[in-house]
Amino acid sequence: MKSIAVWYEPKNNSIESLNDVELHFNLWKLPLGSSQYTRFMDIGIKLDNTTNISRLKIYFPFKIQKADFTDIVDKFISKPDLVSAIFNENYKTTSVGISKNHRITDSNNEFVFNIYETSDSDVEITEQFKGTVINISCQESQEQTYFRFRISGNYLLSLSDIQKPSNAVVQSAFSKIELIDFRVNEARDLDLDLLERIDREKALKIKKAHFFFICSSNEDVLGSHKPYVSCRNLENYRWIGYVDDDKLNPNQIFLAYHWTQGGKPGDAKQDFSVLIKSKFESNNWRTIAVYILGLAVLAILFNIVSQQIINWISCK
Repeated sequence: MKSIAVWYEPKNNSIESLNDVELHFNLWKLPLGSSQYTRFMDIGIKLDNTTNISRLKIYFPFKIQKADFTDIVDKFISKPDLVSAIFNENYKTTSVGISKNHRITDSNNEFVFNIYETSDSDVEITEQFKGTVINISCQESQEQTYFRFRISGNYLLSLSDIQKPSNAVVQSAFSKIELIDFRVNEARDLDLDLLERIDREKALKIKKAHFFFICSSNEDVLGSHKPYVSCRNLENYRWIGYVDDDKLNPNQIFLAYHWTQGGKPGDAKQDFSVLIKSKFESNNWRTIAVYILGLAVLAILFNIVSQQIINWISCK
């Protein structure tokens, strides 16, 4: 199973107050050194309201540790330029007293939506359906509410299949091919017991989805399930605090590739998926050393054979 799932547990199962969801996914792949990368994914969830939600739920087909799933609202909420960069709009933030809600307004000071900052008591992690279910308690609101979390750890590795290039033996020592396969709400990839649970509670259709793949400019995106909408140079200085200072090297160039789905009335779909093929540098020094040793042996053998031939010709 590869697909994650997003749905909710209603307070009243007979009330239809919410059907659609808007999802944001930022997959970060940042180089740490020779052949080493750190990976994590930011997940944004926007709901039209939370009036009938007891708990918002996210399923991962992998065992997730509590430390690997964190609320990251505090990483950007106090930085207006970063809020605007995340949503690609000129937004401002206002905290609402002691509430966990942060009100987002546009350039005309008109309300857009709330960003809800969860605490540890709002999030419960349980192992179910051969994976993990994240249960998120919601504050009741008739207004649009946005959540943002970060997931890290070994789950990210399960999204990728790394292969050696098949076109050249030597090239495989310097680069690798990666296939990233990410799916949401894809029924054929979900446990039947899980599908029954979602059916008993409340399923969500995806009204709009954004997926960003952020990687080094040295990595080449060779293909994808469909052409990306845009690609932009990440402004490192703006994102350093958000990503963590030791992960975003200010001397490197990072690119953000963007795919999207939906956004128009009637576009809501049951699922969403992204498939990306890329090539990245991977200096396998052990393999390189073997090649160099092999070349040295060949050179010595060539010299020995050459000398023997010269000696044989001289004797003629």
